[in-house]
Amino acid sequence: MLLAIPLILLQTGTTDSQILLTTEFSERRQIFLWIASFASFAVKVPMVPVHIWLPEAHVEAPTAGSVILAGIPLKLGTYGFLRFSIPMFPEATLRSTPFIYTPSAIAIIYTPSTTSRQIDLKKIIAYSPVAHMNLVTIGMSSRAAAVRSPIFSYEHTSKAKTCVPGVRLINLLAMGEKT
Repeated sequence: MLLAIPLILLQTGTTDSQILLTTEFSERRQIFLWIASFASFAVKVPMVPVHIWLPEAHVEAPTAGSVILAGIPLKLGTYGFLRFSIPMFPEATLRSTPFIYTPSAIAIIYTPSTTSRQIDLKKIIAYSPVAHMNLVTIGMSSRAAAVRSPIFSYEHTSKAKTCVPGVRLINLLAMGEKT
């Protein structure tokens, strides 16, 4: 993110998210910016192989800190993907879905097997959000691919064009009929 934000600022002249959500970036620029934002959000989610910090943080933290850690910061990485990466870099998101699916699928299989070998209760509690949040990441990427698909897309309707791009996913779920 430390590389992506100054680059976005140099290209657009602003860091206002409402303006950035309507800004068109070239495909090469989208890929670079997506990789930069993915690196920071993947650590927060946590995705394999950058999930190692989470069990150690749970073990080191007091019980209340461990509860807060499992409840809030892990969800912020997914929020970052949904709020910024997917709407701002749609072409790069579509191209990178296999790159998201692979580590997420590995994490869904790997973390339960790792959890079953733990004897420390805090580490057991720490590994469950890794598998859970990687399931969320697969679902989020599947939804992003479906939104960009011509079969499932509502972009041709007037409702979706008036939507803020960050709300497109929620709007797509809420819309039951075509106009």
